[in-house]
Amino acid sequence: NLDTTNPVKNLQGNTNEIQSQDTFQVHHQQHPSSQGNVLFWERFLHVRSIKVLLVENDDSTRHVVTALLRNCNYEVLDAANGFQAWKILEDLTNHVDIVLTEVVMPLFSGVGLLNKIMSHKTRKNIPVIMMSSHDSMGLVFKCLSRGAVDFLVKPIRKNELKILWQHVWRRCHSSSGSGSESGTQTQKSVKSKGSNSEKSVNSSSNGDGSDDDGS
Repeated sequence: NLDTTNPVKNLQGNTNEIQSQDTFQVHHQQHPSSQGNVLFWERFLHVRSIKVLLVENDDSTRHVVTALLRNCNYEVLDAANGFQAWKILEDLTNHVDIVLTEVVMPLFSGVGLLNKIMSHKTRKNIPVIMMSSHDSMGLVFKCLSRGAVDFLVKPIRKNELKILWQHVWRRCHSSSGSGSESGTQTQKSVKSKGSNSEKSVNSSSNGDGSDDDGS
């Protein structure tokens, strides 16, 4: 509403309104720019395709996670159990950047597969990520202390899979180039939470799969 008795006040009011509109337009224009920066960095970081070996004994879960991984622009090799996965890894002509494995599997558990990978001269450099619907501290600690670089709790989300490439980048830029640097750091973090961590490992649930190494 205009105040006909005070033209100066009317002029100030219109100026403030115009300034507020300009401010909104500036913020609105900056938003697409920030989105563009994010997309640019994603394109910059994904300089090559990354191949993931997915190990999952449940058919429906394997198909869903495979679809999610491919939607994130990963190449996927899949195996229904630890034995199939190790056959793929034994053949050194099969290029694998990351192993994503279920922990609980019959006969040959994800922990057993992890042990085989970590004891292999060449394959021990591959980042191994464990996944399970069980997330007790004992189980998580067991996997990380044996060389896994991460532990994902099911159901797996797409945002978690989109950043798997970071483990490959860290491993490639690791000064040692072997072992599990990320897993060791996380292990130290878990230990710092209390002196009962070792008891948690010993008392972990039976649902974490057997500790066999396939031998």
